[in-house]
Amino acid sequence: MEPLSLLRWIVLPPVALIVIALAVANRHVVSFSLDPFNAQAPALSLEIPLAAIVLISLFIGILIGGFAAWSQAKIKIARRKAPPPMGRAKSTPTNLPAATL
Repeated sequence: MEPLSLLRWIVLPPVALIVIALAVANRHVVSFSLDPFNAQAPALSLEIPLAAIVLISLFIGILIGGFAAWSQAKIKIARRKAPPPMGRAKSTPTNLPAATL
């Protein structure tokens, strides 16, 4: 079993349990408003459970992070295929002919 897979099995179940526990504990309906200027009568408002807001936000964050990692794959492949950078020049050259007077 590779280390990343093992780490996933160690971390994922406790995180999933915590997310499920928070979702069950926060089933209260809240007003989700997208109008910051008129709090009394917002133009766009939804009445949804708080857990739904948290889970949807988490899902959107995972999608954005996955897309960012996926879009960098081309850059990583190009760097891997590129020739290695030239090393720094030595401060004192070697194999020079001896000085003659």
